[in-house]
Amino acid sequence: MDRMLSSSGLVCPSVRRVPPFLYILLGIFLFIVVVTTPRQTVDLSNAGKIGDDPRAKTWKPVVVPTFEPKVEPPKIEVVPETPVPKKAWDTLDGIGYAFEKINTKWTKTSPCDSVFEGIDIVPMANLHETKWTILPTCKEENIMVTLGIGHDTMAEEKLNITLPNTKFFGADPIIEPNRQLYTAFGKYFPFAIGKKPGFTKCRVLPNQNQKTRKYEFQDVTTIPFTYFLSDILGLKQIDIAWIDIEGGEFEFLDQLHRGGPMDKKGIVICQFNLEVHSKFHPPGAQVFHDFVFKVLDDKRYVFLKPAATDVGVHRMFFINLENEQCVRKFLQ
Repeated sequence: MDRMLSSSGLVCPSVRRVPPFLYILLGIFLFIVVVTTPRQTVDLSNAGKIGDDPRAKTWKPVVVPTFEPKVEPPKIEVVPETPVPKKAWDTLDGIGYAFEKINTKWTKTSPCDSVFEGIDIVPMANLHETKWTILPTCKEENIMVTLGIGHDTMAEEKLNITLPNTKFFGADPIIEPNRQLYTAFGKYFPFAIGKKPGFTKCRVLPNQNQKTRKYEFQDVTTIPFTYFLSDILGLKQIDIAWIDIEGGEFEFLDQLHRGGPMDKKGIVICQFNLEVHSKFHPPGAQVFHDFVFKVLDDKRYVFLKPAATDVGVHRMFFINLENEQCVRKFLQ
């Protein structure tokens, strides 16, 4: 290395250039080395074969647990069913029969009514319905029986004015105000009328419900129908009877048929108004059906003035055409 003096007075080393042929020789040398060096090869033909490997005898596969993501089940919203409200039925068992509509076919009795055009059938109205009566043609004493007073005696009072020579007998299990009303012109009996003696759950109008007219089912004392007429009242002929006992009538309708208990006791009813209440006692619909057809078979009574006042509620007026005394007193 030679030293050179700069213009500032400093001494700077001088670099000698390397001859170019030396770089050429160095490149040729490296090429020869690379070409002549032997290469190592890897045989992959047996790759994956571990049968000859002594470690294979002790090798066990490693089971790597897999974790699946936990999927929450879809939430199903259970909507409770809205209970369908049951229709309230005013019946003893609470089970009502669906009377779809008022059956008016059987009310078309104009051919029969025409036979009685010359007979004076007088209406006796009370607060809620009309009772029908054929007035007697003679001045004999009359016997009138009311089964089911119902806090209303307007019709009986009118009949008492029209036929002052009439004895009245009335029965209703609700004492007041029925006793006070009926004893003004007749005799009152505080029990229900049925088929057997004892206690019976009947549909009645309590005293406290006079304004609302709301009926209830209560246990009441019951007297047999035939026993009441024959043994308690001692009657043989009933001129006029009004039967309206809110479903209890089905227990003794069959006693009015020919050969029944009434015939065996020798009791005659000349005319009677009957109101049946299948609405409050659904099985009574069949009882009423059988009763009407048996009446037609007996040929004792003719029914007039049929009226369907409500679904399952019917009124009829019966006249005895078989008994000679009844015919003489009311039809001759």
